Amino acid sequence: CEGTSCVRGLFSLLSSWHCRALSCPWLSSFSMHGVNDYSQLTLDLSRNQLIVGGTEWGVDEETRRSCQSKGKTEEECQNYVRVLLLTGVRLFTCGTNAFSPTCTTRPLSDLAQVVHTVNGVARCPYDPRHNSTAMVTESGEFYAATVIDFSGRDPVIYRSMGSRPPLRTAQYNSRWLNEPHFISAYEVGHFTYVFLRETAVEQDCGKAVFSRVARVCQNDVGGRFLLEDTWTTFMKARLNCSRTGDAPFYYHELQSTFYLPEQDLIYGVFTTNANSIAASAICAFNLSAISQAFSGPFRYQETLRTTWLSTPNPLPNFQCATVGDGGPGGNLTERSLQDAQRLVLMSEAVQPVSTDPLVSQGGVRFSRLAVDVVQGRDTLHHVLYIGTGEVRHRGTSPSTDSCNTCLVN
Repeated sequence: CEGTSCVRGLFSLLSSWHCRALSCPWLSSFSMHGVNDYSQLTLDLSRNQLIVGGTEWGVDEETRRSCQSKGKTEEECQNYVRVLLLTGVRLFTCGTNAFSPTCTTRPLSDLAQVVHTVNGVARCPYDPRHNSTAMVTESGEFYAATVIDFSGRDPVIYRSMGSRPPLRTAQYNSRWLNEPHFISAYEVGHFTYVFLRETAVEQDCGKAVFSRVARVCQNDVGGRFLLEDTWTTFMKARLNCSRTGDAPFYYHELQSTFYLPEQDLIYGVFTTNANSIAASAICAFNLSAISQAFSGPFRYQETLRTTWLSTPNPLPNFQCATVGDGGPGGNLTERSLQDAQRLVLMSEAVQPVSTDPLVSQGGVRFSRLAVDVVQGRDTLHHVLYIGTGEVRHRGTSPSTDSCNTCLVN
């Protein structure tokens, strides 16, 4: 939002079966002249307002001319909002700002007022086409998964602000991050989890995209000499969402997630590759299953010409909280830092709560997901609101005591 023209209102999450916006009188919609790219939304429930991030959030002419002088188009040299986060009574927002990322802090009571401005590099992408995700922890630390450079060749999971030192994933190391598409980030206990999909480095035959969950310790302080200013606790595991059979059918590409902290459950929307036949599925993962994968063996390739092999986990029961106040990294031996640098990919995939997807459908690509927990007569039901690229919503309710799924209208 910018100035007095901010759009405010409370929009209810509504579901229907094959409902299009023009034929549903109860479906609210809004628009503003000269504003588009409504890609970021966040709810401020305390004030009953939906905060919408779009373009054009103003860019000064000097910054715009500098952007265009570097070969970017007029459309690219706009200011696209890519971060909208509530932090107490304030809103932290970042925009691409004509390939010169900038972040501001604003009071929720007056979104036109800017109380603080900081550099948005490593917090927001330069290019509006590059995806990103971000979160702020309870202690005030900012985590961003984004692209950190103008050319878009340096993807990163980065920590800034707060009392701990800034840390990032290893630079230009495809074994850590390989052409990632970041989906979401969550604070879970002493860990930060980042969900993404990326080109699989362990795939020997052809190019394939796998879905991942990555994890770092929030009290990580980085290494000394080796892995300096870099995570020493970074690990990642594949997410398995597939239909069983003699030849399992995999939904490789994660599109969206929804976290239910009270249930220790994370739902994910998965689809087939964009170049293949359209099909979608929803799988759910317990946090315990994610922890189990991170406690298992690693998968490691000694050289580019050798096979990827399973290798034992030197710290199978590792917990951030068991490390001293100095945090992991600061007191690690040289051998431990070497292991932290080379052992990042887990050997075993995270398995979902059911052998088959909770929801699956061919000929359609699911894009977004929201989940509500509803008290039934005898048990709780998880009601799923599923969005697609065709502006339709579907409500489904997986039973909590079986793998069956019911459609609700």
